[in-house]
Amino acid sequence: MIVMDSPHDWGGAFNRRWGPSVHLVSDLPGPAGSRELAAFMTAMGVAWAPIQHADTYREHHDLAGEWIDRARALGAVTLDRATFVGILRRKREALGV
Repeated sequence: MIVMDSPHDWGGAFNRRWGPSVHLVSDLPGPAGSRELAAFMTAMGVAWAPIQHADTYREHHDLAGEWIDRARALGAVTLDRATFVGILRRKREALGV
């Protein structure tokens, strides 16, 4: 399942330019999660996008503005902070990190 945290303004250059942003992740650990996330970005119409923390339990894309709405329209679920962090913890544990 593809999930994202609630939009937040982290105060950096990205947010100054694009507004509040989310972290878009797969709840699946390892390569399966990487594939799911890549397929979702392709379904969003994004041929290429920078991925942060590739091949780790923290692998994600930053989205802002209309891209958040597009992700929701394709089924990404917005989670509260505690639930989102819980997913990252489970992924870390599954990977034995």
